[in-house]
Amino acid sequence: MHLKAIIGATALALVLHGAAAEGAAASEDTDTVELGWMSDDAIRDEFAGRRLAGIYPNLNHWTEAIESDGSTDYHEGMKQWRGHWWVESRAFCFSYPFPGNGGCFRVVKVSSNCFELYDFSTPPGQADAPPAVEDRWNGRMWHADKPTTCEERPAV
Repeated sequence: MHLKAIIGATALALVLHGAAAEGAAASEDTDTVELGWMSDDAIRDEFAGRRLAGIYPNLNHWTEAIESDGSTDYHEGMKQWRGHWWVESRAFCFSYPFPGNGGCFRVVKVSSNCFELYDFSTPPGQADAPPAVEDRWNGRMWHADKPTTCEERPAV
């Protein structure tokens, strides 16, 4: 009986050790996020019917209402353009009447309320995956009704 108890305790210890190791690996995995382009459906689900705020690399700030009907209302400083948005080929696209221009952008969710935009007409935006180099984005945005989490970048 004593030998069975030792074998049972050893087996239990091994199982618990394995579970602890899996738990540690899982927590390490949550610290390291593999960033990828958002899908068409994820873009629609995340942004349609929402107000966004953002910043460009030149530090200009903007806001935009992304309406569920495909219309937009963009503001940047004294500029305001009403336009249209759509999604195609994993790109979030915009069109505004003159003098606004628009374009299509691949989107990466980098934290709970931070998204980076990469111009689809550039090599980083056309790549199979987002660039591994930080600060190659053409814009950052977040849901305007919540604090931005753009400085809470995951380890990549």
